[in-house]
Amino acid sequence: MSKTFHILLTTVQRHVPRRNIALSMPPEIVYVDPEIVVRANQNDQPVVLYRCQLQGIPCGLHIEGTACAVSAHLRRHGITGPDSTSIICTWGGCSKTLKKGSMTRHLLTHLGVKARCSACGVVMCRHDLVRAHIRSSEPCHSAIVNTVHGPEGYVLVPPGSVEV
Repeated sequence: MSKTFHILLTTVQRHVPRRNIALSMPPEIVYVDPEIVVRANQNDQPVVLYRCQLQGIPCGLHIEGTACAVSAHLRRHGITGPDSTSIICTWGGCSKTLKKGSMTRHLLTHLGVKARCSACGVVMCRHDLVRAHIRSSEPCHSAIVNTVHGPEGYVLVPPGSVEV
């Protein structure tokens, strides 16, 4: 298990998805996995973070709004085992019962993360749905899937990078 540390974000921005802008906010301390900071600095790209709201033993971490990061964070909370295992979502006030294999995708809906077709702008709740749209829509065949970040996201801007 990796260590957790806190960082003072000298540039914290609150993402505003409908306008695709980020509002600057005062510096704030957030708790993140060090790998997130290293990756953001290496890639010199902003990273959108969301506060973990899994109930039980609160971790206090901010996590990336990607399927890979959410899945890894679930394992950190001890949510492991076969994908067919039934579990209860404890994010915020949710109590929905679902299969463990669907939990990552479900949490991305809590974060408000969506996907957009770069050609026509259609927005859907999941990346795989936009990929299917791109394959089936002739004008969109050369498009890519863009992530639409949720309203509760905080943008970590690495030093020296261009702000979003």
